[in-house]
Amino acid sequence: MRPDQLPERDLFGARTHEYILPEHAYHTVCKSCGAPMAFIKTPAGKALPLSLRTAETRDGVTYGLAHFADCPQAKEWSKR
Repeated sequence: MRPDQLPERDLFGARTHEYILPEHAYHTVCKSCGAPMAFIKTPAGKALPLSLRTAETRDGVTYGLAHFADCPQAKEWSKR
């Protein structure tokens, strides 16, 4: 991801589309672009892929961006 494509940060350093990446997350690779990613469950109970390339640890907690934010083929996977 190029610096001009990085998501904006809020006052607390959080990035847009950022989620906590738990240790027990299922790790795999994207079927479209081959990038490493991990699946988590959202509060609504849906599966969400997080990009491991964008994983960042702050204050002992690891965060990752939704893989849809950096996958070149994200539109192919959109259900809308």
